[in-house]
Amino acid sequence: RVNRLQGFLDRLSELGMPLTAEDVQESTGLSPSLGRPHIADALVAKGYVANRDEAFAKYLGDGKPAYVERYATPIEEAIRLIRGAKGLAVIAHPWGPGAKDVLTGDALAELAKAGLEGIEVDHTDHDPRSREMLTQLGARTGLIRTGSSDYHGTGKSHNPLGINTTRPTAYQEIVNRIAARGGVGPN
Repeated sequence: RVNRLQGFLDRLSELGMPLTAEDVQESTGLSPSLGRPHIADALVAKGYVANRDEAFAKYLGDGKPAYVERYATPIEEAIRLIRGAKGLAVIAHPWGPGAKDVLTGDALAELAKAGLEGIEVDHTDHDPRSREMLTQLGARTGLIRTGSSDYHGTGKSHNPLGINTTRPTAYQEIVNRIAARGGVGPN
């Protein structure tokens, strides 16, 4: 994220909206991980845009003038790392915009064979038909079905905290599996 942050700052400066890493850090509070929402907040604080939505719509969103591609760990490697750390690998909103063509049902079934243990079904990016299909896929492949609000703070209004949750039985299964492999669960 550090390298990506500098790329965003360079592009914004070229667009006539100079920001420093310190400006972005001021917008994060105690967060050690600086990302696009924090850059958006810094743009608001400097008066370059009115709110986060405008920052993403004009500059920071995918394909926009200040957007910088991000590195993503290959999924199989991420699963291996998570499991190696005694965690439980759950793929987040797999059928969000543009992802359904890559993470097909067959691809998700193969990932389940490779150690994926859960799939986020209940998410605002999934329409009712996608949720039903993901629920069925999870049942066939033994994947725990989860939910998430994908809440990223008060400035990101389209995903309110708690809009989608994980069923208590699915949550307990996650806790049990992590405990069984010696991982640390909730207190």
